[in-house]
Formats: sequence, C-alpha cells, structure tokens
Amino acid sequence: MNIRTKLTLRFTAIVATILLVFSVAVYYASAEYRREEFYERLESRGLTTARLLVTVQEVDNNLLRIIDKNTIHAMFQEKIVVFAPDDALMYSSLDDLPLDCPPELIRQIREQGVIRESKAGVERVGFVFQREEGNYVVLSSAIDRYGRSKLVNLRNVLLIGFTIGILAIVLAGAVFSQIVLRPVAALNQEISEINAGNLNKRVDEGQRSDEVAQLAINFNLMLRRLESSFEMQQQFVSSASHELRTPLAAISSQLQLVLEKKRDADEYERTLHSVLDDTQTLIELTNGLLTLAQSDIEQRKLQLMPVRVDEVLFAAQNELAKTHPGYHFLFEYETLPEEEAQLNVLGNEYLLRTAFLNLMDNACKFSADHTVRIQFGVDPAFIHVVFRDKGIGIAQEDLPRIFTPFYRTAEAQVYAKGYGIGLSLCQRIVHLHRGHLQVSSVSGSGTVFEVQLPAFPKN
Repeated sequence: MNIRTKLTLRFTAIVATILLVFSVAVYYASAEYRREEFYERLESRGLTTARLLVTVQEVDNNLLRIIDKNTIHAMFQEKIVVFAPDDALMYSSLDDLPLDCPPELIRQIREQGVIRESKAGVERVGFVFQREEGNYVVLSSAIDRYGRSKLVNLRNVLLIGFTIGILAIVLAGAVFSQIVLRPVAALNQEISEINAGNLNKRVDEGQRSDEVAQLAINFNLMLRRLESSFEMQQQFVSSASHELRTPLAAISSQLQLVLEKKRDADEYERTLHSVLDDTQTLIELTNGLLTLAQSDIEQRKLQLMPVRVDEVLFAAQNELAKTHPGYHFLFEYETLPEEEAQLNVLGNEYLLRTAFLNLMDNACKFSADHTVRIQFGVDPAFIHVVFRDKGIGIAQEDLPRIFTPFYRTAEAQVYAKGYGIGLSLCQRIVHLHRGHLQVSSVSGSGTVFEVQLPAFPKN
C-alpha cells in the first residue's frame, strides 16, 4: 500500500470518526432534550389539572374532563389522574384507558416527591401537589408521537448526511493526498534520475521553507558528501595504484635483468638486497594503505574507551625510538590537572598511538637535528598536544593539501622518503575522536601540529 492510499484512508478514518462522534452527540442530545421537554409538558399539564380540580369549586370532574379533551395542548393518549390525600382516586381524564397506578407507585411518589419513567413508549410523570388539607398525588402520562417522529427524522438525516459525508471525505482525501504528495513525487522523480555517473546533479530545493524542501536540502548535502567521497576514492585508487606500481615494476625489472644471463654471487647478492629494499618499501606502503582503510572501518564500528593521553604519547615515543635510535624527544608540561582522570579521553589506544607516532616521525624526519618538541596541556574542555620541529617547514600554498592522501610537497620528496599517507591518517584519527588537528608552518623555519582532543566527561 503506497503512502497516498494510506494518507487517504487515515484522513478518511479521522474525519469520519469526528463526523460520527458529532452525529451521535447531536442525536443523543436531541433525544435527551425531547425527553426532558416532554416530561416538563406532562408535569405542567398535570399541575394545571390538579389546580383546577382542587382550587376551583365550579369545576367538577365532568367539566374538567371536557376541558382536558378540548385543550390545544393535549397530547396523544394523554391521561391525567389525581389521588386524594387518602390515596382515593379523585379524577381520571380518560375512562377508556386502563388505570396503571398500583398503590406501591403512589407510595413511591409520596416518598420521593417526583418520579419520571418511560415504559413501552409511554412516558409519565408523578408528583405531589401540596395543599393545606393534604398532599395530592398527580400522575400524567402520554405518548410523544410528534417528538419521536422528529427524532426518527433527525436520525435519518444524520445517517444520510454521514454516508454522503464519507463519500465526500474519501474524494477530498484522495485529492488532498495527491496535492500534499505532489512535491514528494517530483522529488522522487528527480532522485530516480541520479546515479553514480551524475552525482553532481542536485534536486530542486523549492522555497527552502517546508519539510519537503528540508528533505531536498539534506539530500543535496548527502550528494555533495557522496560526490566528495567518490572523488577521494578515485583519487585514492589512482594514487595507490601508482605508488604500488613503482616498487613492483622495480622488482620485476631487476629480476628480469638478473635472469637474462648468469651472474656472479656478488651481483646476485646486490640484486637481492635491492629487491629486498623494494619489497620493504612495498610492505610499508601496503601497511600504510591498510591502516588508512582501517581508520574508515573503525569509524563505523569503533567502541571508544577511556584512554590516558600521556601514556599513549610515551608508548608512541618508545616504539619510534626502537626503530629510530637517533630521534630525540623533548617533553614539556604546560598545565597538569589535579586528578589523573582528567588526562583521559574517549578513544582507541592503537589509533591514537598511530597518530602520535606519525606526527613525531614527521617532525624528527624533516628536522636536521631529528628532534621533536612535545608540549602537553589540559583545560576543562580539551587536552592539547603540540608537536614542534625546526625542519624544512611547509610552504603556505601547500598547507591546504597536506592532508590529502599521497600528496607530498616538492621539498618533502627531496628531503626524505615517504608515501603521503601519514598526515591523512592522523587527520582521520583525530576527527574520529571528535578532535581537531591544526597546523602552522613557515617554509624553512619549522612546523607546528596541534592536536585537540575532547576531555573525558566527569559524569
């Protein structure tokens, strides 16, 4: 069932329910009003008869009966009976109708003062008419043929109106749902025309003021992210293919060359060492690519845990010092918290260690003295780790691109071996931890990288 049909049915159900409740309320309110109004008429007729009978001496039973029969306010099968204070029957308006007034009913009227009841379509009112000589009991009954006829007519009108209303509601609901869903249908048509080959296309955002326009805006934002991701993926694949092809081609050419003719042992050994270097380069490049890809996977399924940043820094330093004994590390503490728990962040220890190791390695690798200066500080909101070096620096025009995978400045390509993966990986890891990675540099005067990680919440 499509949304248009669901919307039509739900709209019909809601409005039909309201209409049904309204119709039932009108009918029962009218029925209650008819009943109360008829009881009041019965009581008024009985009171008038009792007053004429008791208070007017010139009026006897025969004259009163004639008056009751000829009054314009007489009701269908109206009967009025009056009982004396000793419960003797004083008057009955119609002798041809059976008297249904047992002693128990008279006693009940005297006890309660007033009773109202309906039985087999006949409604009657009994009440006490008080006089000095005693309390008389008056009982008026009749059939409200006119009132019930109007009630039946009202019921029929409500039923016909409800039926016609349902048909009108269904038609209005179908038109209403079509009008409401027209922008969605147009948006759906535009979306169906977008595929991997035209991610640069955007859907119409309309007036940018309603929910459908907001949906279009969010969809366009998603398209921009997808387009950017596709471009980065294509660039990544292209760069990775190029970087992997170089050592593979070198290995292949060297092996082919050495197999063309027999060589002496020294030449075989030199060739094997060269192949080993190229293989090591290939391994390092592959590991970098895997780590870069792993950072994307971790972003989707990573479970963050409390990690002490200073301990991760020292672990990264020890790991780097083992592979590069000539590197030097200078630690400075700007501010230290009163509690050790304030040194924690929500993160992944392996990824953070990888990011810190890459930043330390870059600082030492591009500095003549192979020294990195690490400043560590804590404030209520962030933990700050700053890596400073006195290396070759980065030109201002290169700064916006240094976090692009496989991008390396001309100076970096000449100065040291690398693949352009480390800084891109560092940025992804820091963003994964909801932090910030900032860089400032002057060509020939060194570079400063600052990592800001959100402090672990106290509660």
